[in-house]
Amino acid sequence: MTGKDKDNKREDQATQSLNRIRVLPIEDGSIEFECNANLSINIKIPAVLMKIIPNKEKAEKTGGDSLCATLKGDIPCALSGFRQEYMNWRNKR
Repeated sequence: MTGKDKDNKREDQATQSLNRIRVLPIEDGSIEFECNANLSINIKIPAVLMKIIPNKEKAEKTGGDSLCATLKGDIPCALSGFRQEYMNWRNKR
């Protein structure tokens, strides 16, 4: 239901993300990255499936908690990779 089809295009779901990264100078001359992100995920569930879900609020909370746990696991790795690539770029200048 939530997988991608061959064309990577689904009409029953949509994900949008807006990420803003700023470089902030620190008093000691170093810099700090500040990242703000907004994530929106819309999934259309057929009415027939909605009828068999006993507690929709619990299902939504469970799905949201699962997404948050995944992001908390992925973000530190992504930020570490971003930092490393920035340092590589900076050292080549």
